Amino acid sequence: MSAVRARSRAAFAVALGLVWAGLFPPGHVQGAEPAAYTLHIASQPLDSALQELARQTGIQIIFFSYLTDGRRAPALDGRYSVDVAMKALLAESGLTFRRVNAKTIEIRPPRRRD
Repeated sequence: MSAVRARSRAAFAVALGLVWAGLFPPGHVQGAEPAAYTLHIASQPLDSALQELARQTGIQIIFFSYLTDGRRAPALDGRYSVDVAMKALLAESGLTFRRVNAKTIEIRPPRRRD
């Protein structure tokens, strides 16, 4: 095999690896432990608590302000995964969340019961 062909195959293998890594980031490997963060978030209005969670974890949390108006979040102090922290902050609000991608979470209104 020629040196040019060997380099082409190596470049293809690297490119394929990068695509594979983008499709399946480390946080989504089945059986992998979710990252835990040491959080210090005081009890406060829910919108402020969500902003503080975003600041401490580096994730982006998106929501309409009307969803959090008048709602409070409990204090969090300890080690939490992002999902556990989100569930704790939203527990008394009736709101839910979904992951848009590995670094973005969307806050959603309560589900309607028809």
